[in-house]
Amino acid sequence: MLRRRHAAFAAAGLLGMCGLGTQASPSSAGQTWNAYTYNSVATVTAAKGLAELFDEIGKRTNGELTVKLHLGGTLQIKATDITQAVADNIVQLGDDAFFLGSVPVGAVVRLPMLVHNPAEYEKVSAILAPALSEAYAKRGIVVVGEYVFPEQVIWSRKELRSLKDIQGQKIRVISPDQGEFIKRLGGSPVTLGTAEVPAALDRGVVDGAITASSGYGYVWRDLFKYNYRLNLGYVSSLLLVNKRAWDKLSPSVQATVKDTIREITDKTTKAMAAEDHELTQKLASQMTETMPSAADVEDAEQRIKPYYDDWAKGQGAEAIELLSRVRKALGR
Repeated sequence: MLRRRHAAFAAAGLLGMCGLGTQASPSSAGQTWNAYTYNSVATVTAAKGLAELFDEIGKRTNGELTVKLHLGGTLQIKATDITQAVADNIVQLGDDAFFLGSVPVGAVVRLPMLVHNPAEYEKVSAILAPALSEAYAKRGIVVVGEYVFPEQVIWSRKELRSLKDIQGQKIRVISPDQGEFIKRLGGSPVTLGTAEVPAALDRGVVDGAITASSGYGYVWRDLFKYNYRLNLGYVSSLLLVNKRAWDKLSPSVQATVKDTIREITDKTTKAMAAEDHELTQKLASQMTETMPSAADVEDAEQRIKPYYDDWAKGQGAEAIELLSRVRKALGR
């Protein structure tokens, strides 16, 4: 925690040097927030969606709220520390897909091989939402929205044509549940922020990564030779706001911000889903793409299934109850 605090103070200092360290006072013409995302490439659809969102917020609030976007790696905030940076008001808004270290109960909808399609994800996400909001409220944070990446599959520079090929490979993951899946297949999981991945692949720190084609599969395409299309599930990215900053907005501005976030994040989710198939087809011409056999899918499900209950028991009564509701909703 002390190391995280030092990083947060460093980030705050950098923001202050840029003249962006604090939001404008309530008596000024409008509020200015700093937003930080783990997304390190401005051209990926998720980052473009954030840029559009913050532009629209400025327009629709008539300048009462301005949000300035900082891409991953531009501030001294690790991807795994975004929640803490928002709680400390270092940044007023965080785009956080690495939140499970801060709010572990969120893993209930990310358990590998549990959710099979976007419709199922939407169903179970609604079950989780109240628990997430409550957990973040205890940290002084308001959950104002989310967008969802398409199916998470495995990419590698080493041969990866079947489940058994994961054995011995070092695979970048973004959460403990993904890491558990890789470990149960004989691989070594490595948690890295998005900005750290290219160098890690180049140096051999990792051999591959779990991501979507429209996430960073296409961005990192020159670093991979194999794409194993086993769908581990879906990853959401939460938009988090410091409650003190949120409470300084008028109710009408809050309503406008929420409506705008709902509209643009839904648009971003749909855009990534639409382009995922197209990008996957493009990538098939430059790397070896393999669809998992029915036997591999069944094997993967059976290996990870015991982890579901182990995970819930380790988290406590709330997680056990949430997992039960999620499995009932999915019929599995």
